[in-house]
Parts: sequence; structure tokens; C-alpha cells
Amino acid sequence: MLFNTVIWYFFFYAVIGYLVEVTYCSVPQRKLVNRGFLYGPWLPIYGIGALLIIIGTHHVVTKPILVFFVTVFLTSAVEYIGGWGLERFFGLRLWDYSTYRFNFRGRICLRNSTLFGLLGLALVYGIHPAVQKVVAAMGERTADIGAHVIVLVFAIDTTASVLSMRSFAALLERYHLRKGEIEEKLASLASQSQARLLVERLKEERVELMETLALKSRSILSRFPSLTSQSEERKGHLRAVRERIEEILQERKKR
Repeated sequence: MLFNTVIWYFFFYAVIGYLVEVTYCSVPQRKLVNRGFLYGPWLPIYGIGALLIIIGTHHVVTKPILVFFVTVFLTSAVEYIGGWGLERFFGLRLWDYSTYRFNFRGRICLRNSTLFGLLGLALVYGIHPAVQKVVAAMGERTADIGAHVIVLVFAIDTTASVLSMRSFAALLERYHLRKGEIEEKLASLASQSQARLLVERLKEERVELMETLALKSRSILSRFPSLTSQSEERKGHLRAVRERIEEILQERKKR
């Protein structure tokens, strides 16, 4: 029963977190922004964070100030470790707070940590009691079957999303390496007039590489507008890709 309860709590808060994140990002841009590492409408990092808050504030629930600071600490730790892990695994930064004041290595920042602290208060004193009632009202068989379905769906979604991100990271790396090779060849052929045809072919290949990268990365970059890399060269590639995607969108609007 404890397993089922934990899974359902995780599911509810992953979905609620997704809705919060989408709303937070969509309102300033005045358009719907799909935010999420997974394909489904859920953010596991919020589910994990909420579970840690519920456990971590259990003994201080009568002290809102302590609940706030415990939440700030726990959510900051989850966000920092999550960001670090994704960087190590994919070689990419899915979010970057480097331009925010009082940030730590671009992975966490004071503003977001404070907002998470406020969300923690809403969770502990408002949202969680309601979610507890919903989960408690479920029949044991319904809760058990539902929990196993949730685990299966999340496992499939996580696998597909990881493979997609790894594919994008590999594509970016291939673009980086091939572009470097092309630039070297162009530099060596610049003074050879008889190599004009080869130069043109190499330039065309460079353009085709960018087109391929732009088309295949549009979905991921739209979900992670702050996605960047620790490598300055790859940061430049990502900027160029975003510019090309914007050009493609503008061209389509004119048609």
C-alpha cells in the first residue's frame, strides 16, 4: 500500500509541477510553451521534490518558517543535482541561470529557490491534504493497478526521452566535428583556384548539416529555450541553430 501511495503522490505532483512550469513560462511569452524533459505532461523532478518536501517537513509542519527554509534547501539540492547529472550524462545544460543574480554555477538561483519555498508552503498546507484525500479514497485494487500503469508509462516515456536527447547530443557532436573538418579543408583550398568546385560542394554540405540539425532539434530547443553547453564552440552552434530555426519559421509564415 505504501508503494502505491508514493507512486500516486509522485504522479500527482509531477503533473501539477508540469502545469505550474508551463503556466510560469507561457504567461510572459503569451503563447503555450511545452516544458518538460519527458514527452508526457509531467515533470519527474517536481514529483521527487514534492516527496522530499513532504518527508522533510513532517516533523516541522506546525512551523511555516521552518517549512519554507527546509523546502528551499531540498528543492535547491534536487535542482542542482539534477542539473549536474544531466550535464554529465548528455554534455548539455537543460537550464542555465548564469544571467540571474545570486546564482550558483548557473544550476540554481535565489529567485527560483525562493519561489520553490513559497510553492512548498502551498504544497504542505493546501495541496497535499487535498491529494491525500483523493488517494485515500481510491479502492485498493484501483490504486494498485493504477500505480503499476504509472510506473510502466513513466519507464517507457523516460527511455524514449533519454534516447531522443542522446540522439540530439550525438547529432550536435557530429555537426561540431564535421563542421570543423569542412572549415579546415576550406582554409587549405582557399588559395587553390582549381579547387573551386570542391569548395562549393563543401559549403553546400555545411549548409545541409545546419538544415538537418535545425529540423531535428526544433522540438527539443522549443522545450528547453535555455539549453546550452559548457563548450563555447557548441554554444555558438546552438545559437546558430536557434537563428536558423527562427529563419525557417519566418519563411513559412511568408508562404
